[in-house]
Amino acid sequence: MKKMLKIVCALLLAVWLIPIESVHAASFKDVSKDNILITEIDYLVEKGIINGYPNNLFKPDTYVTRAQVAVMLTRALGLQTTNVKDPKYQDVPSTHPYYKEIAAMQNAGIFDAAQKFNPNATLSRGDMAIVLQRAFKIKGSETSYFTDVSEKARGYKEISIIYSNNITRGYDDGSFKPNVPLTRAHFSAFLARALTLSNPNLLKDTAYDYTYAHYSLEDKKQYTLKYQYSHHEGNDVWAVTDLNSNKIFNDELLFSGEFYGQANGRSSHMHYDFAFSLPLRIGVIAHENDDGVISGIRITVKATDGTVQAGGVNYNNVIVLEEKSIYSDGVSTYYFVEGIGLVKELYNDVVVYELLDRTAN
Repeated sequence: MKKMLKIVCALLLAVWLIPIESVHAASFKDVSKDNILITEIDYLVEKGIINGYPNNLFKPDTYVTRAQVAVMLTRALGLQTTNVKDPKYQDVPSTHPYYKEIAAMQNAGIFDAAQKFNPNATLSRGDMAIVLQRAFKIKGSETSYFTDVSEKARGYKEISIIYSNNITRGYDDGSFKPNVPLTRAHFSAFLARALTLSNPNLLKDTAYDYTYAHYSLEDKKQYTLKYQYSHHEGNDVWAVTDLNSNKIFNDELLFSGEFYGQANGRSSHMHYDFAFSLPLRIGVIAHENDDGVISGIRITVKATDGTVQAGGVNYNNVIVLEEKSIYSDGVSTYYFVEGIGLVKELYNDVVVYELLDRTAN
């Protein structure tokens, strides 16, 4: 069973008005801002890994070719294209426009040696799994749960590994459809996810006390809250104190059974508002149509290498998550730092939580 990292962050308003440090969206005419894969496409465009077509088109539904995959992966991996060894593909002469990239990929062991490469052919979902696992040397579970991928199937191990790393989800009927060709949008999504794969620790460090500036939507008041690692009714919790009144504000549960999380420890019903599984990668990681405790919520990892300022400190390599609910028009944005936890939270364009200080306890 995968460990679920669960972090409670209430949807709150605040009085500190600042712009959100946002990722610039790609401006392709044929890629809607509501496209579920927009984050991954944006990422590759901004990194210079994939380009559009004339007239500002991306052609997301066009099938990606094997030659295009070679070019994108060569750029993503930073492979050298000088002094490449001839892969001896009969259909890829040295005059081919993508000869160097195809050769670099074959030299790196990502594409198989063969008589032909078929540069203009499509890439199947199964071959995508093989290529990405080889390219990024991804490790993970080699047990597949897809109904149409047997242990004897080509790519069984690689498909299992990319699934266990949350790079692909498969289909609602339990199938993977390994022979279905990939579109440009879908390959972009898988590639961007593989590039940003990580296992960060996003929980607050129990060796420190945390001080946050906070504004409560419930009573429209501003608070200065101190979080201290403690115990309550047999649970490991963060005891949260309002420093203005020196009274207990609430408790947040730290551990619950097999699950890592934070929640209101004094609530009669334990509720997790924010839940996602590791490894983490950019893109939508929880969809509003999914079942479970976060039903009705879309959570998107907007960046894994972002920047933000909180409490006068500039943080790099920030993980930026966006939360939208079908029950609200507001958008919450969370900024997490590895080993520290939440450093800032916004609701629309206003700050609702900001880390002011962190001291060893």
